[in-house]
Amino acid sequence: MWSGKSWSTRPLTELSQTDPGSLKNRLDRLFARWLKRRGPVTPPFRLNYRQIFILPTGFGCLLGAIAFAMLISSLNFNNNMGLFTTFLVAGIAVLSMHIAYRNLEGITIRQCTAEPVFAGQDLALLVRLSEDSNRLRSGLRLSSQDDARTDVIRLKPADHDQMMLTLPTVERGWFKPGRLTLATRHPLGLFRAWSVFWPEQQFLVWPKPADQAPALPLSNRLNSGEKPGDEGDEYHGLRSWREGDPIHRIAWKASQRHQDLLAREFTQPVQDELLFSIDQTGVRERERAISIVTSWVLESDQRGLQYGLELGAVRVDTGSGRRHRDRCLNALAELP
Repeated sequence: MWSGKSWSTRPLTELSQTDPGSLKNRLDRLFARWLKRRGPVTPPFRLNYRQIFILPTGFGCLLGAIAFAMLISSLNFNNNMGLFTTFLVAGIAVLSMHIAYRNLEGITIRQCTAEPVFAGQDLALLVRLSEDSNRLRSGLRLSSQDDARTDVIRLKPADHDQMMLTLPTVERGWFKPGRLTLATRHPLGLFRAWSVFWPEQQFLVWPKPADQAPALPLSNRLNSGEKPGDEGDEYHGLRSWREGDPIHRIAWKASQRHQDLLAREFTQPVQDELLFSIDQTGVRERERAISIVTSWVLESDQRGLQYGLELGAVRVDTGSGRRHRDRCLNALAELP
């Protein structure tokens, strides 16, 4: 059981924030504050008109320029068929804009979840969406500010689905995905409607295991050997019968041969219990030492050993199993 103080919540440096004082980052912060005044920007929330933005695409701008040229030419030559075609194209474009808006309006962004990964691996961010308006939503695409994108999906009426976005990670610690965008160009690609939101939580990135870690420090065993067991354990041998031994443990045939009352003895092997620390690695570079301890944790888990951590003020008592492994990796990821 973990007996250290609560872990720190030091956020992982975002990949895009190489210069926190740059003009781009200042504009991003101003944009985020402006969005927060318009409505909720973290799940769960339902998209409405104050959170949906629409602009023409490049193809839409080109079609608009062609339609304007058609309008001027038709007016100049008094061409009724040209005017009819121009107004028909303009009407289709306006209708396409409304359909693009309604394709997002009413969608509920439920939550963002992700499983911990090791530093250097891609974080699989799952964004769950639901549709409560009994309308088919087509051409939905999710993207991040680092230009990572998902496949286009369709959200069926009164249904829910999830989109997976893969985000690169570099360092251990708390990873903040940053701004996400849910967008659509349905139905004709003339307009792009989108909404911006931020995941409601940060996600933990475990340290990267060392490529060539030293062998486990098995000399640092807390206890090992054998202890007395019962019939369900390993058979050890025979010994003289002592008062208080169960009758069914008496080895009658062997006692008859040795002319002495003998009893069967069982033992239960005791597994090694390891307690890992940064100092055991013998490495001065802290991140390299943390990677080595991470490798030891993974190897001990695969071998079914009892192990724990002693990381200064943070201590994880010995144990085994997947939950114990995750607890140890979490403690290593959050080391200052």
